[in-house]
Amino acid sequence: MKKLVLKFIGVDSWSRPVYEDGNGKLFKDINCDNGKIALCTVYGGFDGEPDTPIVYIEKYKEIEIEIIEKDEEPTPEEKYNYQMLSRLKMDCDYYLGNGNRNTKYLWADNEENHIIEMKKLYNSFSKDKKSEWLTWSDILNYETLMCDGK
Repeated sequence: MKKLVLKFIGVDSWSRPVYEDGNGKLFKDINCDNGKIALCTVYGGFDGEPDTPIVYIEKYKEIEIEIIEKDEEPTPEEKYNYQMLSRLKMDCDYYLGNGNRNTKYLWADNEENHIIEMKKLYNSFSKDKKSEWLTWSDILNYETLMCDGK
């Protein structure tokens, strides 16, 4: 059986995974990674429109599809957690700066719960997926600056 090896290259603006074969041809999963993969050719580059479903293209019938390098992409939950952690960090920076230590600028409405949430989110990531822009010691430093001086 023939094999079509596709390299995951990202997600387009409509949340469709985009893949590239060895010849540079692009494919999109119009099921948006929900359930069975439904690949279409692409018209117009990475952010272009899905074109023809490959099930209608003779050369792709009876072909095995292998996806590579997909494991490196964060899950939707991880993406949300990264975004939330970034938002909490921005809240801390504003609270300590122009926010004049006013808790109304904190997501959790108080310093202790805000730091607890940051720790929880940080610890939700596996060791190899921890953020590089916020470390555990950064969170502990925020905790010292925001909670210990009260």
